[in-house]
Amino acid sequence: MTPGWKLATLISGTGTPTSKDRELPPFVGSMLARWDAGYAGDGAAQPSSRVSDPLTARERDVLAMISQGFSNKRTARALEISPETVKTHVKRIFLKLAVNTRTEAVCRAGSLALLGLDGGDRHGP
Repeated sequence: MTPGWKLATLISGTGTPTSKDRELPPFVGSMLARWDAGYAGDGAAQPSSRVSDPLTARERDVLAMISQGFSNKRTARALEISPETVKTHVKRIFLKLAVNTRTEAVCRAGSLALLGLDGGDRHGP
């Protein structure tokens, strides 16, 4: 059985997958198909090996600071922008990298060679 069958049984209100699952609205079936496709193979979602929408220069700056453990306030001070603007950049980074946390963003960016780790420290400790 696929991971989506559990979701289908929750939506349909039954405890086991049955023919009732086929009575789901079309959009739910489409969602379940995408869910199953994401978990095909070894059972874990495989993120894309590249970013479909590239990060802007400012987003890369913010990401570099996230990788150094900077808070939003500290990043804002260093870049001379507001903390709210930093939050907006962080949200966009999360969307573009398909992640949910700062740690995931740094790991994903590292695996995609987006951090440009050249040993230089442009923004200080």
